[in-house]
Amino acid sequence: MPEPSLLPPVADAAAWSAMELPESTYRDAVGVVAARHGLRVADAAKAVRGSSPVFLTAAHAFKLIPPPWLFELPRELLALERVHGRLPVRTPAVIASGHLDGWGYLVTERLDGVGLRELLPSLDSAGRASIGRQVGEALAALHEVPCADLELLTVDWQAFAAERAEACIAFQRTHGLAPAAVAALPEMLARGAPWVPDARRALLHADLHHEHALVEAHGDGWRLTGIIDFGDAVVGHPEYDMLTPAFFVAGADPACLGALFAGAGFSCDSTASHRLMAWSAMHRFNALARFLPADHGADALEDLRSRYWPVTRSASTSAAP
Repeated sequence: MPEPSLLPPVADAAAWSAMELPESTYRDAVGVVAARHGLRVADAAKAVRGSSPVFLTAAHAFKLIPPPWLFELPRELLALERVHGRLPVRTPAVIASGHLDGWGYLVTERLDGVGLRELLPSLDSAGRASIGRQVGEALAALHEVPCADLELLTVDWQAFAAERAEACIAFQRTHGLAPAAVAALPEMLARGAPWVPDARRALLHADLHHEHALVEAHGDGWRLTGIIDFGDAVVGHPEYDMLTPAFFVAGADPACLGALFAGAGFSCDSTASHRLMAWSAMHRFNALARFLPADHGADALEDLRSRYWPVTRSASTSAAP
């Protein structure tokens, strides 16, 4: 018996943003996927957050990938397979993948743990610093995973940097950065150059924020136990992986930032501080306005740099991070 057609075509990102499908449509599609692979979905619940529809059962996570992002599926599969069992924390094992009505899907094991987003507001500075250190250590381990043969994930990082520098002014303007701060972006970008300081390359998660990290209670504290969602994984310069956790895990908490930097083996002189501030604007998803008051002005970028990329060492004592 042929499978029913359930998921609609999606022409592009704008069409996806405007599309409102009932949860039942996604649920029925997940049911078809489960039937294909002999999996149970009777207890499936839709995840509250996420750019793609995700349904969770006690044992599995079902991710439906809209057509505009179908290119991410083989990339995420490759990254998940490469990192599995190589990190100090768990990553999901791949159960199944495929296509349905022009969409992609990925089924992985569901990892135990609490999403870090739910935990962060309740942590004191010491607790947050502990998590920051563990996130940094996980990134350091990820960056040691062999990646020279991952051609599908490898991009020309110099060209990527130039592309993002050109695109970021319009991106930040569109996402709410005040005109005076937008006008200050070219000088900030120039002060951060060269944006790629050396030839190091590593496998990057590229979006390790508080929704992609799982923690569990351990003694009188919390332990980072899992990392999920490798859909943006790429082979590039390891500093790029510092950006998302600095903003979304450390949140400008000085102790947590210091612990994150130390765990990752990154230390920040004035040159690195300006470079990472440039990348903060250049990052594909990082809208700076969300970290600023509504009435911010031209000095907002320097304020962000001092809070998120504080100088922790002098150039005279610098070593490659």
